[in-house]
Amino acid sequence: MFNRPVNQNILIFTSMKKISFSVSLFILAAIIFYACKEEEISTQQFVQNHLIGRWPHKRTVNITKENGVEIKNDTILYGVGSNSLPIDTVQFLADGSCIKNGDTIKYTIDGEGKNIIYNKDAIDDTWFIQYLRLTSVLLTQEKTEKKGASTFIYYNEELLIK
Repeated sequence: MFNRPVNQNILIFTSMKKISFSVSLFILAAIIFYACKEEEISTQQFVQNHLIGRWPHKRTVNITKENGVEIKNDTILYGVGSNSLPIDTVQFLADGSCIKNGDTIKYTIDGEGKNIIYNKDAIDDTWFIQYLRLTSVLLTQEKTEKKGASTFIYYNEELLIK
């Protein structure tokens, strides 16, 4: 009844093995894909997790304007070179504290993950997170102050790198 040549039976068997292997591989991939459930975390928690660690200073910029006229513009570079200071490191810890300029202070990330608030001696110091990348973070701060008839704007920027 089934008088096929032996070579044809081997070809059919080999084709079936390839098909069953492909189906098995597809099923395995589907199981792995659905088994790896991604946990959703808030932006605040993402920023908090990413900041933990040591971040050496690369650059600090301080600009002061009086009534719109720039009266001070200082850029401090950290690292190796004739015009740079020794590297200063900011260390963010998981417990919500950080070591900055040799002082241990508390910090929090706002609900949107856009600002970092340092708290030292019950005084809050808020910095905007301009960007947060894998190996760098740029923090900026702008404060306005009235002194008599003059308005002063203080702009500070810290570039941290890993």
